[in-house]
Amino acid sequence: MKLHLGAFDRSVDGWHNTDITPHIYIARIPYLPWLLHKLHIIDELRYGQHGEGVFRKLHYLDLCKPLPFPDDSVDAIFSSHVLEHLFMDEVERLIDQCYRVLRPGGICRVVVPDLEKIMRLYEVEDPRRFINDIYEVSTRSAVKNSHHCAFTGPFLRKLFSNAGFTKQTIRDYRVGECPDIGRLDNRPESLFFEAVK
Repeated sequence: MKLHLGAFDRSVDGWHNTDITPHIYIARIPYLPWLLHKLHIIDELRYGQHGEGVFRKLHYLDLCKPLPFPDDSVDAIFSSHVLEHLFMDEVERLIDQCYRVLRPGGICRVVVPDLEKIMRLYEVEDPRRFINDIYEVSTRSAVKNSHHCAFTGPFLRKLFSNAGFTKQTIRDYRVGECPDIGRLDNRPESLFFEAVK
């Protein structure tokens, strides 16, 4: 099994695509997407995605709880722009869980905002761009998607090493050993990291 954590609207065939979005439940109730669109609760983009069946491809998975998979049962794990939405203790527990469920030789690819690039945006006279990129809170409606932590390559190496991963590598966009990387990677401005159990 290949496990996609936080897939949202980017499910990939051949992967067990997971997320915590309420759109998973909205998609299961006939006419509810239509009603929420008419009430201006979901916008045109999300309504169209419901019409295409995007959210019916997802499985609900709360990453703050133990992963519901047996030890050594997963071949690959992929997550893009997910870890920064968790608190650091949750990140560490999730990495431990990834190590547990991966089979020996299995790979975990993590894509996150690059803290070193973000730090270069800091300007004393007007730090708004830096603040937005580090916290992802340019508007009040974005608060539910705010960032709670940040990562550099060396920090990811430390976190994954502490969990038991023996091989950690900083990668480039769509470069690495993770399967289906060309279909999974979609944020070229990011930090790309792979670890092997």
